[in-house]
Amino acid sequence: MKHILYLPGWFPNRKDPFPGDFILRHAQAASLYNRITVFFTAPDKDIKKPEITEQAINENLLTVIYYYPAGSRLLKTAFNGIRRFNALRKMYQVHFGKKSPDLAHVHVAWPAGLFALYLKKKWGLKYVLTEHETIYMPGHDNYRVQSAFEKKMLPVIYRQAAIVHAVSRSLGEALINQKLLKQMPEIIPNVVDMHLFSYHEKTVSNSFRFIHVSGLTRQKNPEGMLQALAEVKKLRSDFTLTIIGPANEKIKGLAKKLSLDDNIIFTGELPYEEVAKRVSQSDAMIHFTRYETFGCVVAESLCCGVPVIISNLAVTRELVTDGVNGLLVEESNVSQLAEKILYFMNGKWKIESRQVAEDCRERFNYERVGKLFDDFYGKVLNL
Repeated sequence: MKHILYLPGWFPNRKDPFPGDFILRHAQAASLYNRITVFFTAPDKDIKKPEITEQAINENLLTVIYYYPAGSRLLKTAFNGIRRFNALRKMYQVHFGKKSPDLAHVHVAWPAGLFALYLKKKWGLKYVLTEHETIYMPGHDNYRVQSAFEKKMLPVIYRQAAIVHAVSRSLGEALINQKLLKQMPEIIPNVVDMHLFSYHEKTVSNSFRFIHVSGLTRQKNPEGMLQALAEVKKLRSDFTLTIIGPANEKIKGLAKKLSLDDNIIFTGELPYEEVAKRVSQSDAMIHFTRYETFGCVVAESLCCGVPVIISNLAVTRELVTDGVNGLLVEESNVSQLAEKILYFMNGKWKIESRQVAEDCRERFNYERVGKLFDDFYGKVLNL
């Protein structure tokens, strides 16, 4: 059994269980065929000295997380960067000593790729790279400004990787356009937890039950979604939209201004199990996104047999076929979104829910994705 060291840039931790949850699911899938050890570092403003936690997720998957006191904003980037690097070096010495793992797997090139470069130079350890960052996608919000050092080192990290993997063809093309790659990377999708997201018979309802799950950032265009629903309400009011995510007062205020108080349910963030339950009992998901690298919530919805009314992007077309498992809408076209929602409500189109759910189970289950990763590692190790 191969031993793979995971070096994620994002990962669920005690301070925030949501970032990189899809990376954890990748690790769980890969651990079906390989031994996986995850090293991650996270700031914690509530501690005064570093702490390390270890957790065996299953017999083949161990997570090791180093928590460090969050530094001042002035010193945060440089000082914490050095602190994280030194912590990873010590963790490696403790867990591996002179016996290296077979391979390192970087998830999100920056900054985790820096430590992978060190391991390659110091121990000759090869690494593969998986990218998830939306910052490379056309139309991104530029929420994170790249430093001069990052821009210099990022091409090196990509060049030194044995193989690069992306979760969608669209992300692969974006990496080529950014000149980080010369050819299309390996494409392995994200994983859906089939124990949670699966087809269930729906309870009877007198109104349409729509759902939206996201961080409610500009990327997801929640304002446009609410404006479309306000247009829908002029003709039909027999619907509710459950919004799962950290809604701020601006979004709530807009819902009230648009007279959607009786139609919108803001739940805030919910446990993953509860999200799955709410999605499976919905009639359709609305996802008016401006850009994506994959679309985990879309795949999860489809695995429940729940159709998605979604922006027509290259990446969303990798998951959604118009008129088969969802309805495609021109990105940011509020009027068209309203039209497609009404088209669905008026019974002009219905999904074959069981078949859609079964098709998605075949694509996104742990066993299939885990085997794809096993083959991916085997290419590097010539196994």
